[in-house]
Amino acid sequence: MACPLCKGNTVSGTTILPFEMKNGKVIVVLNVPARICNQCGEEYVDMKVARKVEQLLDRVERDGLMMGFVEYGDAA
Repeated sequence: MACPLCKGNTVSGTTILPFEMKNGKVIVVLNVPARICNQCGEEYVDMKVARKVEQLLDRVERDGLMMGFVEYGDAA
């Protein structure tokens, strides 16, 4: 896949996604699968992974976590 920003090549990798939730909650999802541009460094998460992250965040919010780190691979 070519990078939409710079047209460089993307490679498989992982990224870290920080989220500021309602009421000031902060959740950081670690090791999220992504495509990373080897030219500009831009990171892209596909829709299937994004949906899993959303489900993970919903679960974390229901559990009442105020601040924390969540490992994508363990929780998804």
